[in-house]
Amino acid sequence: MVKMSYLGITNPAEAFAALRPFRKQVIEMQMRCRPFGTDYVILEAVNKALDTAAYHFTREPNFFALKPEQSKSGGRG
Repeated sequence: MVKMSYLGITNPAEAFAALRPFRKQVIEMQMRCRPFGTDYVILEAVNKALDTAAYHFTREPNFFALKPEQSKSGGRG
């Protein structure tokens, strides 16, 4: 696989790992909303956007679902 390099994001795995607390907060907010109501749906869109961006930059399809040491693109190596 070709390693991608983006201007301003030299270590995408590290950059998106730093967003884990934010994503957790969004999920916690979503849990306080009526399921599938408008507030719930917009917070789901935020989570989907984070997942999509993480995949784009890291090529890890389940970046936020994995523990950092399990990620192929992040952690140790």
